[in-house]
Amino acid sequence: MSGAEDLQLFEQLVDNANSLFLSDEDFVVINGVTKPTLKKIYADFMASTGTFITVDEGLEATNGTGTNNRFFTVPETGNTYETRYRNDAGIAVKVGQISSAEAIDTVLKLISPADGAPIYVLLDELGFAWGSINSDGFDLPGMAAATRSQEGTSMLDAEDFMIFNDGPDGTTFGSMSWRPVPGDGMLVIDDLGFLWNDLTKSSTPVIADVLSTIPLIAGPICGVQGVPTSIYVRNILPKRSDTNLVRGTFASRSGPEIITSSDEMRFFTQDIGAQAYLYLRSEHATSSRTRLTLNCLSAPNPGVGAGNILTLGDSIQNRQGGQMQKQYLEGWGYTPTFLGTINGSASSSDDDNAAGELGEAREGWETGDFTYSVTDRVSIVAPGGEADYLSLPKLSKWPINPFLRVATEFDSVDVVRNGMVFDPAFYQTRFGLPTPTIVNITLGTNNVRDQSEADIAVNYHSDITLIVSQCRAAWPSAKIVLSCPGTPRDVIRDSLWSTKYTPLIRSMLQVRNDFNDSNVIVFPIWAHVTQEAGYTISTPMTDPLTGAVTGSLGDAIHPRESTRMQMHQAYAKLLACALANLI
Repeated sequence: MSGAEDLQLFEQLVDNANSLFLSDEDFVVINGVTKPTLKKIYADFMASTGTFITVDEGLEATNGTGTNNRFFTVPETGNTYETRYRNDAGIAVKVGQISSAEAIDTVLKLISPADGAPIYVLLDELGFAWGSINSDGFDLPGMAAATRSQEGTSMLDAEDFMIFNDGPDGTTFGSMSWRPVPGDGMLVIDDLGFLWNDLTKSSTPVIADVLSTIPLIAGPICGVQGVPTSIYVRNILPKRSDTNLVRGTFASRSGPEIITSSDEMRFFTQDIGAQAYLYLRSEHATSSRTRLTLNCLSAPNPGVGAGNILTLGDSIQNRQGGQMQKQYLEGWGYTPTFLGTINGSASSSDDDNAAGELGEAREGWETGDFTYSVTDRVSIVAPGGEADYLSLPKLSKWPINPFLRVATEFDSVDVVRNGMVFDPAFYQTRFGLPTPTIVNITLGTNNVRDQSEADIAVNYHSDITLIVSQCRAAWPSAKIVLSCPGTPRDVIRDSLWSTKYTPLIRSMLQVRNDFNDSNVIVFPIWAHVTQEAGYTISTPMTDPLTGAVTGSLGDAIHPRESTRMQMHQAYAKLLACALANLI
């Protein structure tokens, strides 16, 4: 091969390497073949390593016996980057460790070549050297690059004249240079110092995308006297953004209380009165605003009220939902009784704990698991098998639907799903349960997981219409509450918020309007809970000085700690208003 061909091959190899190692994409195409980038390989590797901030968190998330899910990794400081452990019956056994970059650099300095020494010499077909790569840079025909002591990068031609320079004071390329200026933009100057182009001002106006201000919220807004209530503006918009903001204002219709924010509007419901206006205005459309009238309720504190609560939910309710709601209600003076056939968890770390309140909150369930429009996850309790079902451990109970019975010739086709009927009256009778005062339906998160964008609104509407109509037939005086927990800020979750959560919530509002019944209520729990805190961080990087960790969201479904408390306190406010007969 000639020197020119070698150079061309070398440049192609460099381009390919840059694509694989430096690209921000997950995949690149090289010579017609799709290959994963270093970013993708590293992300997949880190996702499989099971990295946790502390040893205790790793032990909690892994198994102490068996062959699956035994290993985890904990980041370290100093000469050790991370340590690999195996969970042996709750004891962390160290099985390996990876040295830090500092430790590796120390070793490399002992074995690396002297500065400027050639690492690779490029030869032509006759064995003559036509270029080299050394520890300071590279030297090729017509071009060379080398490190330098001052900040920046320079490229020189064969006669050592500078053809490109990028430093802290600006950039030069041939006869053109540009430098930063105060504010946004830059000035481009020719070799005599004359202004060539002023980029500090845009030559064309920027047209901002005006966000929809039609709110995803419904009244009543429920509170408890002396306890603050929050509405998060981003959580009631069809599209969430940190730069294209919508300003919200919550204004009492009977008093001077007014709260304005583009994030959290925090208030006491007793200061608002019976009604408030919610105003929404895009900051890019100041001449237009949206206004919605919302009823507001404020339960007495201390209060008096008792009732039976039946919760239909998923893992979010299973994980301390009933326990926390009861604690808040009893603290405000109310006496709730939670009904159901399966106990929720009373533990912040053990989802399978069965010391919590009774209900029908089942890990992984969506609306179709209750109605049997989805058939791949649940079975039924055969007639006469009630006692055996109730005696089962929690892990054996959760895939069994206690509401279902086999359809008969007397059932309307409107209530039959795949040969089964969701029958709350049958459920109450066969298990000898009291009549619910409140039916709290908190489903939808797993519909987002399983349903397509095209189907989610229609399927939710069909399932919830059946559940509400059957509950209304069985318990005519019960208050039936519809809600769906929100989701945190994240690139993936923000997209799902617009494409799936928004149509599901609008479908929920449509169900409420279809029934036109004051006892069928939409409770906007998603509006009352922060989207910024309370979720795990995966593959965190720890700052050695502050201990701060940085990473992407791990479990973006289940709120934890204060966010979990905030959610169930909001549910408890709703239940307090119902038990006080304000709803």
